[in-house]
Amino acid sequence: MSPVHVIGGGLAGCEAAWQLARRRVPVVLHEMRPVRSTAVHKTPQLAELVCSNSFRSDDEENSAIGLLHAEMRRLDSLIMRSADANKLPAGSALAVDREGFAAAITAALDAEPLVEIRREEIVTPPDGWDSVIVATGPLTSPGLTEVIRTLTGEDSLSFFDAIAPIVYRDSIDMDIAWFQSRYEKTARAPITSIARSHDWTTRILSRRCLPVRSPRFTILKRRHRISTAVYR
Repeated sequence: MSPVHVIGGGLAGCEAAWQLARRRVPVVLHEMRPVRSTAVHKTPQLAELVCSNSFRSDDEENSAIGLLHAEMRRLDSLIMRSADANKLPAGSALAVDREGFAAAITAALDAEPLVEIRREEIVTPPDGWDSVIVATGPLTSPGLTEVIRTLTGEDSLSFFDAIAPIVYRDSIDMDIAWFQSRYEKTARAPITSIARSHDWTTRILSRRCLPVRSPRFTILKRRHRISTAVYR
């Protein structure tokens, strides 16, 4: 059987490779890191989380996202298995230790005999490949981006994400921050704070993950509130 070529070792690419292997389909997973890195990745691990470490609500009874989590678990999702194994306290949300999460996924795919991991950049999928999944996400290399634009006829592709800054617990001024759970659903609440100055907000958002001038920055300035899952 000819292998399925999966381009991109992020969340989607890793899950696709895992599910194909579970169905006895050979896979070649192409990931350009560390041969070619990006502006935000720090490790060669597969499925490295570079923005939020939260998968949002894990409440399957009251949230569509939580229900999706439950369905993925029933399908033996590698992403959910690794998230559950590296779960951090986050109220009703599913937050993970990002290093342990990526290490677990990398180890699982390394050990899967039907998955071959090739550390190389793919700019143009060769004509000889029978089946290809492009799962490169918002950090697609410039060369492959141009190929995707040509194939799809789109001038640009959109990606939407939320900001999730990482801060040290002892750096938080508790005179202007407090423990409060969204919707008051859980007793173990994250710290909520007020973004009082443009300078502070700029420093948080300009750490190469999201540009300061992005629409998300505008929304954050208008709402004047951020929350981050810091519990201790």
